[in-house]
Amino acid sequence: MKSRALFQTLIIAFGLLLSTLFSLWQVQQISQAQGGGQITLTKTLDRSSNVVRVGEVLTFTIGLTNNSVFTLTGVTLIDNYDNTTLAFARAFPPESLISSGTLTWNNVAAPPILPGQSIFLTVVFTAEHPRTTVVNAVRAQDLIHSSGQLSETAETSRTNEAIGGSAPIVKFLAPGVTPEAGQPVTFTHIITNDGAALMTSLPLTDTYDPTYLDFLFAIPTPTITSPPGLLAWDDLTDYFGDIQPFATVVITTVFSATTQVLNTVNQASTEGARDQYDNNLTAGLAQVPITIINPTPSRDSDNNNDNDNDNDNDNNNDTTSAPTATAVVVNTPTPTATPAANQTITTTTPITDMTTPKFLPETGLRGSNGWLILGLGSGLLLLSGYLFKELIIDRINPYPKIINVSKKRGSK
Repeated sequence: MKSRALFQTLIIAFGLLLSTLFSLWQVQQISQAQGGGQITLTKTLDRSSNVVRVGEVLTFTIGLTNNSVFTLTGVTLIDNYDNTTLAFARAFPPESLISSGTLTWNNVAAPPILPGQSIFLTVVFTAEHPRTTVVNAVRAQDLIHSSGQLSETAETSRTNEAIGGSAPIVKFLAPGVTPEAGQPVTFTHIITNDGAALMTSLPLTDTYDPTYLDFLFAIPTPTITSPPGLLAWDDLTDYFGDIQPFATVVITTVFSATTQVLNTVNQASTEGARDQYDNNLTAGLAQVPITIINPTPSRDSDNNNDNDNDNDNDNNNDTTSAPTATAVVVNTPTPTATPAANQTITTTTPITDMTTPKFLPETGLRGSNGWLILGLGSGLLLLSGYLFKELIIDRINPYPKIINVSKKRGSK
């Protein structure tokens, strides 16, 4: 009996010990879950640089990781953004509520988030206005797990910078051109939309010194051309249309240089340009110092190497053509009779050369026709010799013909 009672006592004690250890383990796990660090929240900008341009689209990724031993069944997520700089575009999964600068997801733990599991949300904004510091913060609260509620919250933030656009301008003369008094002077202006948003308004002001320059025309035509010294275009987008991000437009102005000057300044400005979000763009300024020289001497009087058919030796006192004419006369004198008489050998040689050509001209046919003519000539020559012998030589021969007597005797 005593053994049996002792054995029952040991069993009961061992059960109480196990129960106590299990209870302590549960308390420890709950304490760890409530002590913080069981939920990790991150927010990243999906680009390498924190600096963005007005007009660019920004994508943020929000990540939530369940580091606890419990399965999360309820998590409220709140995203706060600067609505004076950023405009909300969309989110995935879609938000439950949107208010001024706040996005709310009532429960992102559907389906439940298992221990060690992570979920991700995507939020898209458009930068509409410039600002040096743009803070985006996200917070997870009202955390509920399968055994109760966690008292902790998780929060993180992201800091960025949004910069505005600008309208830089460059202005220049044609390379290598020096303005001359009395000649046209052409300026080229190139304006760039240095921003990620549409440029919807682009005024241009161009100033010049009317003492030395007279305005002739411009492309496109300016809105204001007076008083002298001022040209202004109210809005070049009326001519070019809205200017796309990073695109350029070209404006040409033409003046007439009136008088010589060592230094005068022609200046252009894009003050007042605006983008599609009604932001003022940083203005561009360009200055072109120019020198106007006196016109060069007339090209007809000092350029004798031209290829025209005008008479450069007329009564214009051209000193460069006169030596050329004299040299021609001196170098080719008219031969006189005396040198020709004294140079008998030299005068005979050219005459001989002239009367005895080295090559006979071709007056007949080529090939076999030449041999025919040669044969006919030879035949005529033989015939002429035969007739000469019969008609002339035989008649005047003093010796008669000798008859072959032996032949006749033999015949008898």
